[in-house]
Amino acid sequence: MHGSKFNAYAFQGQLGIMRRETLIVGTLVVVFFLSLVLAIRYGAVAIDFAHLDKIEKNILFQVRIPRVALAALVGAALSLSGLLFQYVMQNPLADAFTTGAAASSALGAVAALVLGAEALVLPSGLCGAMVGLFTVFRVASFRGRLLPVTMLLAGIVVSTFASAAISLLKFLHEDSVASIVFWLMGGFQNASYGRVGLLVLVIGGTLIFLWKRRLALDLAAFDDATAVSSGLSIDRLRRELLFLGALLTSVSVAFSGIIGFVGLIVPHILRLCGFYRAEHLIALSLLFGSTFMLLADLAARSILPGGEELPVGVLTSSLGGLFFLYLLIHRKRQLYEMD
Repeated sequence: MHGSKFNAYAFQGQLGIMRRETLIVGTLVVVFFLSLVLAIRYGAVAIDFAHLDKIEKNILFQVRIPRVALAALVGAALSLSGLLFQYVMQNPLADAFTTGAAASSALGAVAALVLGAEALVLPSGLCGAMVGLFTVFRVASFRGRLLPVTMLLAGIVVSTFASAAISLLKFLHEDSVASIVFWLMGGFQNASYGRVGLLVLVIGGTLIFLWKRRLALDLAAFDDATAVSSGLSIDRLRRELLFLGALLTSVSVAFSGIIGFVGLIVPHILRLCGFYRAEHLIALSLLFGSTFMLLADLAARSILPGGEELPVGVLTSSLGGLFFLYLLIHRKRQLYEMD
């Protein structure tokens, strides 16, 4: 009798969790589509879908749609890259910004820009991100164990060196300073259908790989001993995830400049909402990251009067910095014990 009551209570509890998760997912889907419509509708020029003249059609199809699509895809890519870095580093505070991947990728891209080799911005950014991540990974590893606080400090060091190198390049190439600074602040002014298509391919290929390895990702969330005892090659998985995270970061940086902390905020909020399985985190990181970036870009286009735009990177870095500070304050005991 008591066993039946216990099973009934357990079933009701599980049903309540499923209902809550379904409500959260449904809300995210609705907010995403609302954000998409608002982002296309509003900006420096408000577009009336019912009465489009020739100029508004050109703005809609040549400017607004590519920009909105690129913003959504970059948000998805940065959120997914942050999730991958968190799996690799086994640290919820890891993302492209805190690990130094974004800054080192930007250094590679800026080096290509000052040399006049715009076609090499993407591969140079990827090489820079890989070098920065490899450095952080090596410094933060001790006897096969990743030290969370050391990882954060190593990421700060890599970001500092990369920022100093970028400043040196700007000093030595004064004629390129304006374009470099504008690009580094982050934004989607240079959106195009070609960039949208390339990001779709990169994110699509990454999703195919991750979906096949979703069970391995769940194992990787535990300690290394548990993962290895289950037959998982944890070192190989980490190398693969590092490459994919660097690829997503470098493509995003090459197309939109540095937009920080998206990969930190999105996966962490999802975990706070009770999502822990890899298949849920992957799908919802894409959805939530896209929504977050659409709203951030819409705000950047709407806050200032007279049609002026605020760099998107300024908004996300401000929000991300506050969120990062909140996490450090509320998780400092856990971080201290793990190091």
